[in-house]
Parts: sequence; structure tokens; C-alpha cells
Amino acid sequence: MRSRLLPALAVAVLFGAGCGSDDEPERASNEPKRTEETLDKLPGLPLGYEEYVNSDAGVALGRPPGWKAESNGGATTLTAPDELILISISLDRTDDALALNPQDFAEQTAAALEGFKDPLATSKPKEFKHPYEAAIVQGKGVVEKTGVGQAVQVIVLERKGAAVVTAVIFENRERDAGAESKQALDAVGTLRTRPPR
Repeated sequence: MRSRLLPALAVAVLFGAGCGSDDEPERASNEPKRTEETLDKLPGLPLGYEEYVNSDAGVALGRPPGWKAESNGGATTLTAPDELILISISLDRTDDALALNPQDFAEQTAAALEGFKDPLATSKPKEFKHPYEAAIVQGKGVVEKTGVGQAVQVIVLERKGAAVVTAVIFENRERDAGAESKQALDAVGTLRTRPPR
């Protein structure tokens, strides 16, 4: 039997961090300058990747071959074929989100993740290569309900004045996910926003 990721972890990302909780990132003192959000076309996709659009959330990305993608309103999840990796994606277009830099947003989101035995042991935020301003925080933890070790990557992309995207990659550390680890990062790298429907 395969060791699976807990979908509940994705729920914690989408609804627990930065959504009016006590752990909400602190707001900068200055209001963000708003820009009109337009459709940002996807870049050239890696071989075998297919365009996936969540119109309700206003986001598109390249779905890796064989990965399952699902939308639930503003939430998007992608699951690897062997179910060892799950990507949870959410968007925030509020002034509070746009007023915080991606490094702080990623760090505070990682600290707010629930469902682990102990708080995640995380790295310092680093730059994530993307056309939007972007940062990544990496962490490790053990899922409370299953005892399965997880590698977690929190990536925050900011399309200036328009939207902040949070993509969290959960990876089972007890099994080798192989090429799917790179596919997860590549998929986030293709991510672009557009006005929500």
C-alpha cells in the first residue's frame, strides 16, 4: 500500500494561513499600489505538460504528464500519479496580502501550517526563479495523524499590485518521488494569473 499525503494539509494551507486567523501576516504600513489584472499567458510548457485553468481562482499553469488537477472554487490541487506529491495553490488579491513581501509571506505561511506533530523545521526564505517577485521556504515535518515524514516547500509569487499566489508542495520523505519532485517545481514555475471569473 502506498503512503499517501494528507489532503487535510492542503486545507490547512488554503483556509488556515492568512485568512483572518491570529497567524495572519502582519500588514505593512503603506497601502499597495493597485494595477489592473490582465490575462497573463502561460510560457512555453515543458514537453508533455498541458495547460490547466481554474477560472474561478484566476490562475493557470502547466499540468505535468499524468498528474491529477482539481479545482474547488478558489482552491487548486495537483496530485502526482503515485500520490507521493501534492501541490496546493491559493490566491489572495486583498490589500493585506499585497502589502507583504513574498519572503515574509512564505515564512509566515510555513509557520502557520497545521497537521504536523511539531512546527515545521524551516529554512530562511530564498529567491524562487519566476517572472513574478517570488520566494521559497523549505521545511520538514511529520504528519500528526499518520507519522509520515513530509518535505514541504512554500512558494509565494506576487504579481505586483494584482495578486499573491501561495503554492505549497507536500512530498512524502519516506519514498523516492523521483522526477516528480522536479515536475512539481516546474509546474509552479509556469503559473500565471488572470482575472477570476
